[in-house]
Order: sequence, then structure tokens, then C-alpha cells
Amino acid sequence: MIRAIHFADKSEHRRAKLPGSVHFTEAGDDGVSALWFYCPSGCGRLVRITVGVGFKPHQEGPSWNWNGSTTEPTLHPSVNRIDANWHGWLRNGYWESC
Repeated sequence: MIRAIHFADKSEHRRAKLPGSVHFTEAGDDGVSALWFYCPSGCGRLVRITVGVGFKPHQEGPSWNWNGSTTEPTLHPSVNRIDANWHGWLRNGYWESC
């Protein structure tokens, strides 16, 4: 498991480049936000996914249900990073490999 350290500041997040670290954008009126994270595999890839606060947004492409917590974020369903050969869960603030 690896801790999903939250960075409130986007620039600090980009400078630190810590595997598994996260930055959430401000949720819009529709409750949709973007989650930026460095792949927990350690490959160094910066990834953006669409998340809904308490729901899974209906859109083209994948999206996730986010519990709304920045300190102990949980996503559903699992996150599958095919390009980094990593598949796992973000649960209670920790990335867990499958």
C-alpha cells in the first residue's frame, strides 16, 4: 500500500511528483471534479481522471465515484492503469494493488 498524500496546491503537487500523491480540482456546481495523481506504480506518470462527489458521473469515457475526502479519499470502481501495468484501489487514503 502507498499513501495518497493530498496536495491542495497544484504547483506543489507537480514539483513533488510523489508516487500516489493526489490533487483534486474544485468540484463544479454539478459535483464533478478532476483528480490528478502520480501513478502509484512509481512510473512517474501524471494522470487525470474524472470523479463525482458521491456519484459516478455519466459521461463519455471512464469516471469514478469519490467519497469527497481529500485526506482519506476513496474511489469506486478500481483504477486500471494499463500503460503503467498497475491496477488497484484507492481506499481510505491508500492505494492498494490488486
